[in-house]
Amino acid sequence: MTDSPSPLPLLLSLAASVCLLLWGSHVLRTTLETTFSASLHALIHRAAASMPKSIAGGAVVAVLMQSATATILLAAGMSGSGSLSLASAMGIVLGADLGSALATRILFIDLSLLPPAVLVAGFVLHRGSHSHRNRRLGRALLGLGLILLAIQLMRAALAPVADSPASDEWLAVLRSVHLLSAAAFAALAYLAHSSVATVLIIASLAQGAMLPADLFVAMVLGANVGAGFIALPLVGVDNPEARSVVIANLIARASLAVLLFITAAYWVHHVPPVAAGPGVRAVWFHILFNLILVAVFAPWAGRLAGAVKRYLEAKNRNLGGALRPSIGAGLDAALLSSPRGAVTCARREACRLGDSTETFFSRSLEMFHAKDQSQIDFMIASDREINERNKAILHYLTDARAHIADPEDERELDRVLQFSSTMENVGDTISYNLSRLASKRLDRSAMFSTEGMDEITRIHEAVLELLKSVNTRFMTADAGGHKHIRKRVRQIQTMCGDSLSRHRRRLSDKNADSLGSSSIHQDTIRDLLHIALLLETATDAGGY
Repeated sequence: MTDSPSPLPLLLSLAASVCLLLWGSHVLRTTLETTFSASLHALIHRAAASMPKSIAGGAVVAVLMQSATATILLAAGMSGSGSLSLASAMGIVLGADLGSALATRILFIDLSLLPPAVLVAGFVLHRGSHSHRNRRLGRALLGLGLILLAIQLMRAALAPVADSPASDEWLAVLRSVHLLSAAAFAALAYLAHSSVATVLIIASLAQGAMLPADLFVAMVLGANVGAGFIALPLVGVDNPEARSVVIANLIARASLAVLLFITAAYWVHHVPPVAAGPGVRAVWFHILFNLILVAVFAPWAGRLAGAVKRYLEAKNRNLGGALRPSIGAGLDAALLSSPRGAVTCARREACRLGDSTETFFSRSLEMFHAKDQSQIDFMIASDREINERNKAILHYLTDARAHIADPEDERELDRVLQFSSTMENVGDTISYNLSRLASKRLDRSAMFSTEGMDEITRIHEAVLELLKSVNTRFMTADAGGHKHIRKRVRQIQTMCGDSLSRHRRRLSDKNADSLGSSSIHQDTIRDLLHIALLLETATDAGGY
């Protein structure tokens, strides 16, 4: 028996290996999405002919992409757009879960010489080839090599735990609270956004510390439930078709996990293969869980998703009916004959409009990280509220103008209208221009260069600060500060010009990502500058 390993180095080593695993998965997945997006879509379309083919197709795509979540979002997005039936989408999803489990078993094979060989081959292809396709293949191999290397590091980090005097103590604690172990690994799977990484941690921990079957079973069940939550916040609530696929998958996984957890005492010691080590048995149980999931839910998964869809549609109709009366609810018709009171009332409503526009713009950059069109559609849904608020203010102040005699009251009314109209124009630029560019990036599977994305993010942050400043000045009725607003806009203009110049230099250097996203990058910069100029013009015209 050796001394207990220090917990801080152990935790740091484990965290580093998990980060390396997640980064390798990201590199591999994004490269395959970019290079073979059309082929992956075509594969899913061909697989949709029947439930067995859908399951097989989902498994193949998940193994290739090293991500069940990416495959689930792809299937949910295609279902939301009408190109996949709910039953076919659920088949793809069930297959993706199974394929991800099979990938875990492949990755857990101990091939010590494979990681350096794959990394070297990937580097040579990526740096030494002039073929764009070969460079992409090299990048994919680098991602795979990082995954394999991370697993080796994870095993090495956890190996000393088996000989630690403290292992018996913490094993006793974990065994006494299986539900806590399951909850902890459910949270870990969700936070890591990877069931593969979480199950590999469990398997490595089991291999090193010799976890008993009842304990690693609880951990694996928790990881599978946590994995079901990953895609949930990534699909828009206003797309019931896409969201129903994700929720139905979560219901199926959670139901089976609860059933197996409750009955574990009767079968847990028969987890296959009995002769294998604890780590391999943990991975095989993960596969078994997903096989049972397919066998039990495949026959009626489409009906489950359909029931969820009907519930979501009914809920959305109720919410939609409740939202409309709240638009313009603060515009008191009794004050129309009192011009100053009516304008003050409209100003308060315009401040709410400014808040909505600020929130909408702050989230607009997320569209360029969307995995499917439903996420973009969900993000731009806020523009409907902005348009309705502006329309309500316009109609209210049009009626109020007939009662105005004081020129100052009329100027104040025009300032509110100018501000409200500008906020609508900002919203329209986001929903019509930026969303179109985000959809184009998604359709082309284009990626901004790292430098290009950093530039867009900095410009977006600068425009957001400008919008906040304009909103604050309008709310406080501050008539000064025009020079400060104009100075900020000139700074944004300079940032945009510098970004476009650097982008052109990256094109000259044959940067692959810049070449693939050139028009999208330039139009995004111009649209952000357009929003800044809209705010400057409104400030000058409105006097705020």
